[in-house]
Amino acid sequence: MRSADFTRPGEIHFRNDATPPHPGPGEVLVAVKACGICGSDLHMFRDNSYRDKLVRETPEGYAVPGHEFAGTIAALGAGVEDWTVGERVVGVTGMGGGMADFVVVPVNPWQLTRMPEGLSFEEAATTEPLADGLQMVRKGAPADGENVVIFGVGIIGLGVIQAIRARGISPSRVIAVDVHDVRLAKALEVGATHAINAKDGDVFELIGDICGISETYAGISANVDVVFDCAGYIRHMQGPPPLETALKAVIPNGRIVCFGGFEGRMEIDMSPLIEKQPTILGSNGYAPEELVEALELMIGGQVDRKTLLSHGFPIEKVAEAFSAQMQPEAVKVILNFQALADRSGSSG
Repeated sequence: MRSADFTRPGEIHFRNDATPPHPGPGEVLVAVKACGICGSDLHMFRDNSYRDKLVRETPEGYAVPGHEFAGTIAALGAGVEDWTVGERVVGVTGMGGGMADFVVVPVNPWQLTRMPEGLSFEEAATTEPLADGLQMVRKGAPADGENVVIFGVGIIGLGVIQAIRARGISPSRVIAVDVHDVRLAKALEVGATHAINAKDGDVFELIGDICGISETYAGISANVDVVFDCAGYIRHMQGPPPLETALKAVIPNGRIVCFGGFEGRMEIDMSPLIEKQPTILGSNGYAPEELVEALELMIGGQVDRKTLLSHGFPIEKVAEAFSAQMQPEAVKVILNFQALADRSGSSG
């Protein structure tokens, strides 16, 4: 079996001799056709963050990442009903394993759902991150006329913008903040009204230039109602962590939804938390119905995920794929497991 093997920070290799897994009771074996490289995979790739949650070991000791993928059912475990070999599915694992020809997936609505006809495996491999965005929008509950800021517009932050638009919400402003111009341009393309490159100055002041700055009994704010922090904390990040800027920018009783991963401890000024009494919500994953909704939005044309697929690599070039995902011009990198003859169409 072909697979990726994450050996240590900065090193991932292609293997061609891994032992395929076997589905146990209540599981199916999925033949992977496409698998995305997630932001959490990059955290791990940089410094081993979340390794215990992001790789699945083979009998050879290979550490296989990958938790967002699409493929076809290759075998059924004992007791599995209502699924058939050959069905096209979207899979999500909690412990990696998707960057391989085969991966085992439990049969439950959080981790396995049918893939509609007419959707490519590459698009379908972005279902999980879109479902993440749908949950964040549900939790943050942006409303018509409000000001919304999204920190970090990789595949997750872009999915938040797409989710806002697809659900028919019309904020007054949707402001994307990132350090990569390519991603900011993509944010404007999918529905942001403004884009801020954090390298251009003080982010709080740049947001204030768009929304205005107010001072009340609770302190200063940039008139932001809802913040989605899809950036988290990266050690080489310049300036204050996005959560600190979010606390400063949000209005009293505003909402902050945190999704981005944290590469270790960080120092931030928490004073606005007491002064403004905002609601801070963590978000990890999605409801099962949002996994289905993500697919329905794609197949219905309300959301275009093709536009976010910036790079594709065969599994044999997994090292190059991770290198590409680390570059400023990358939005979403997909690993492809299909035969060469199938890769041009990629629709199954």
